[in-house]
Amino acid sequence: MQATDNTDVSSGVTWSSKTAFILAAIGSAVGLGNLWRFPYVAGENGGGAFVIFYLICVILIGLPVLAAELFIGRRGGKSAVGSVVTIAKAEGRSSIWAAQSWIGMFGSFVILTFYSVIAGWVLSFAVTMTGSLFSSIGENGMGALTGGAFAGETKDQVNAHFTDLLANPTRMIIFHAIFMIVTVGIVAQGLKGGIEKTVTILMPAFFVMLIVLLGFSLVQGDRAQGFNFLLGVRVDALLEGVKDGSVVNAALGQAFFSIGLGSALMSTYGAYMSKTTDIPSSTRLIGLADTGVGIVAGLALFPIVFSAGLAPGDGPTLMFLTLPLAFQTMPFGAVFGIIFFILAFFAAITSSIALLESSTKWVDEQSSGNNRFMAALILGIIVFIIGIANALSQVPTTLADGTPNDIFWNTWQPLGSFPLFEGLTLLDFLSKTTDLILPIAGFITAIFAGWIVSTATSREELGFKSEAWYQRWRFLIRWVCPVGIGAVIAYSFIYPLIKTIIKLLGS
Repeated sequence: MQATDNTDVSSGVTWSSKTAFILAAIGSAVGLGNLWRFPYVAGENGGGAFVIFYLICVILIGLPVLAAELFIGRRGGKSAVGSVVTIAKAEGRSSIWAAQSWIGMFGSFVILTFYSVIAGWVLSFAVTMTGSLFSSIGENGMGALTGGAFAGETKDQVNAHFTDLLANPTRMIIFHAIFMIVTVGIVAQGLKGGIEKTVTILMPAFFVMLIVLLGFSLVQGDRAQGFNFLLGVRVDALLEGVKDGSVVNAALGQAFFSIGLGSALMSTYGAYMSKTTDIPSSTRLIGLADTGVGIVAGLALFPIVFSAGLAPGDGPTLMFLTLPLAFQTMPFGAVFGIIFFILAFFAAITSSIALLESSTKWVDEQSSGNNRFMAALILGIIVFIIGIANALSQVPTTLADGTPNDIFWNTWQPLGSFPLFEGLTLLDFLSKTTDLILPIAGFITAIFAGWIVSTATSREELGFKSEAWYQRWRFLIRWVCPVGIGAVIAYSFIYPLIKTIIKLLGS
């Protein structure tokens, strides 16, 4: 009897093709962060010199761990947790090693609670910018298509679109709800009917729009300054960062987080891989595409920013304040501004379905694979409810007219008494927390794949074409990856914690 779409790979459900799997995996890794975080981090840490350093980290740490997560998922053929338990038992090891997947799955779930809020901001901006363009067409005719975004508005009025959004909890929650409804609807349809169908449409569209945006940037933007910021070799910034450890930490951290390692996403998608899909080549394609998107995004965005005489910002500042102002000053800026936010929305969707799928697959697995719809719905509702609190935590404590606007959520700082979390409201606190727990999951993954899984099992599942390449992978996963990921954890969290404790003891 033919397997249904809701069962795991052991029952025969796999990606329709290697292309479908690659698009889904790339979609899970390429998210909103790729559109601003990688380009900005590279530009601030030595430009082209940092990019080279980053690529080394991807090759030595990112790709080996990615290959490990994929082979764990395919070998186990279940959810991220179920796959580790299955492999551990087969190796005569304790199922406690599933802690790596529990941590990763929890981290993915938490990420989705605030990621969906930010994605809602993106969707809101796409709607606002589209409405502004149609209004301009109504007043000025089709010639408005050649003009900039938010035609006729002042700089303060353009900036107010974001500040007004944050001050409007109802609008934030509505767009957060829309985004989650779309995400839940896709995941509830299963692998082939939902996830695969979505990524095979959205990811090609994403790449086309990114290239179109790049072409627009090269023609209309300040290419020289944009390229120099991202790819110009600034050795002084690199050496200074290497000296104090910040560049090493930034490169390792970016290599780790950009590909989505430690979050149970890749092992979950790996469970749907057919035995004929080559893991090493798939790993290289995913890593190359993820890195390429970050570089192309930078080459597309920064010339636009610099042509408007603006400085590149970080995170929401770049996406929701700097870029709208830049698109306002450029010919055809209204059209290409809308394209950018639609592109960002597609990136958010392909990542969010992977984030929800990791926990949905586990819950569905507990009920013998017959309740995917209810699993996705219930988990989506929980994400939505927590997301409401995350949205409210971003509401300004003071309105534009100076009126106090304390609503508990925007003043509550979980663990704010600890220096590491000082000043962080709920959304920022959860973001910081996942920055900590995902590397821990990745660290355990490296240990499990390198030291707990037998050589025979990993060699067979990875299927390297030569023993020499397998031995290189094994050396990296056993020694280089744990040390590299451990360095990120130590520098970002353990070292600051020790400094705080010493300071407290000294006082």
